[in-house]
Amino acid sequence: MVRFIHAADLHLDSPFSGLKNIPEEIMKSIQQSTFQSLSNLVYSSIHNQVDFVLFSGDIYDLEDRSVKAQVQFKREMERLEKQNIPVYIIHGNHDFAGDETLHISLPANVTIFNTSVETVNLVTKEGKVIALSGFSYDKRWITERMINKYPTRYNQVDFHIGLLHGYQEGKKSEHAHYAPFTVSELRKKKYDYWALGHIHLREKVSDFPPAYYPGNLQGRNKKETEEKGFLLVELNTHASPEIQFIPSAPIIWKKINIDATKIRTVDAYYNLIQASLPIINDIYSYLVSLEILVSKDSTESFLKKINQNQFVEIHQRLNDKEFLWITEYKVTPIADQEKGLDMNTLFPDAWEKVLTEVSNDKVFNELTADFFEQSKSAYMMQERSEFYREEMIKRAILELQMISDTKGVENSED
Repeated sequence: MVRFIHAADLHLDSPFSGLKNIPEEIMKSIQQSTFQSLSNLVYSSIHNQVDFVLFSGDIYDLEDRSVKAQVQFKREMERLEKQNIPVYIIHGNHDFAGDETLHISLPANVTIFNTSVETVNLVTKEGKVIALSGFSYDKRWITERMINKYPTRYNQVDFHIGLLHGYQEGKKSEHAHYAPFTVSELRKKKYDYWALGHIHLREKVSDFPPAYYPGNLQGRNKKETEEKGFLLVELNTHASPEIQFIPSAPIIWKKINIDATKIRTVDAYYNLIQASLPIINDIYSYLVSLEILVSKDSTESFLKKINQNQFVEIHQRLNDKEFLWITEYKVTPIADQEKGLDMNTLFPDAWEKVLTEVSNDKVFNELTADFFEQSKSAYMMQERSEFYREEMIKRAILELQMISDTKGVENSED
């Protein structure tokens, strides 16, 4: 048996530049969060007595690595060195290999893979021989199929593990510039585990071979919600691997959608929001994006009251260390469904089919191609990411609902 930690996409010293109007003490905690998550990972490595630690790319947020990030990372690696825990690193598209004269040296227990695919061996304390194959990026974009340069599994080792910072072909088109691969190509190498990096969402790519994205170590914006951390992996010669997610991020981003269309009083509205927010404890802090649907039939005074900044302020919490802070508060009046045409109720099968099809990146891009080509604004010419696609679909549904409601009223007056 061999036990190790698989992490990726630390993005140390991420600036969190999109946040505004954040109190200084909270901003300091946010900017320190990537380092705290790394420290939690190191503690878990020691506590679980792992054989080694793997980092599958993007240790740093930029190729121009800050001195602070490098020194902090070095100190954490020295903690592992004192426990005789080796560390293996590949660099990704954010922290690709650059001018080494600007880099802080790392302790002897750390091995960094070259910019061409190479294989290194290690022997664990129990005498297990492990082969590790991987490469570091030498530039931001790598469209070449680097997977083809990985060797087939070595027969003379107990386990062979691949480290790859790349994109699973056919899933998210905006990542196609990053060492693309397919599950079939992974399978041909016959490895015992693939330690993947690049996608910030935790994901099991394949059971055979075992191939995982651990997600990033700390969410950095409202798109990277819920718990973040790393994987504790156990490989056994004659049994299935045991893979456990261990949360390490001290700050959790949450997106909370609240249906308040039946609410007519400020008191009920306040209680509904209060019940929907997470409770802060000694472990996690929260950055919350609130999107609340209210009825278009609500009184003007009610809508004015709930849109005041005070309604955000009263729900925010700040303890000695932990906090709950609302980064976004959006109230959207919509037509009551019983007055409009609820497509999901009237045509459930067709509606679900349409939503599924339009959510596909290829279909979405085809439908919006002319629209994007005609618009010259920076807003409309932004990258059509998965997050942006979801936002456009959501807004289109709201518009359709409002149009349906208007048509329903017009028809009732005929």
